[in-house]
Amino acid sequence: MFDSLRPDLLQALRDAGWESRRRVDIDPWVASLRQEGYHSNVKAEEILAALGGLVVQPVNKFGPNFSNDEPLNFDPISGGSGQRALALEIEEVLGGRYFPVGEWLSYSGVFVEARGRMVAAGLGWIWEMGATFEDALELAVCADRPLVCLHSDPGLEPWPR
Repeated sequence: MFDSLRPDLLQALRDAGWESRRRVDIDPWVASLRQEGYHSNVKAEEILAALGGLVVQPVNKFGPNFSNDEPLNFDPISGGSGQRALALEIEEVLGGRYFPVGEWLSYSGVFVEARGRMVAAGLGWIWEMGATFEDALELAVCADRPLVCLHSDPGLEPWPR
């Protein structure tokens, strides 16, 4: 999962406390979120076991069309507790089954689908982070490409355009 990451991204992970053999107990998070109606998936469990509890600071704070001045926080409770309706909206709009792994810009929830697609959602928007965990991590930390709005609630203009 981490073999293909660029050096500055790996350094940001190390600075946050990650190392290749790091494993955390995810059972309390999964059990708590299961009580809210979430269904975990292998990809979410892999991500949380390796990065759960870490706060990764951005390497680049200025993306092509957004300010990336907030960290990627791998706390699934912060990203998903009380947000099951939002996850259901994501599932309805995009298909699949999503599980929270953290939060990012403007405290938006970060969700991963069983096949690896990651999105951020909140404030009436759903943003594409990446088709894979690696792509999503690179966007969130390195802001190396534009942020794409996949969906906005009725009456709300897509952001960014």
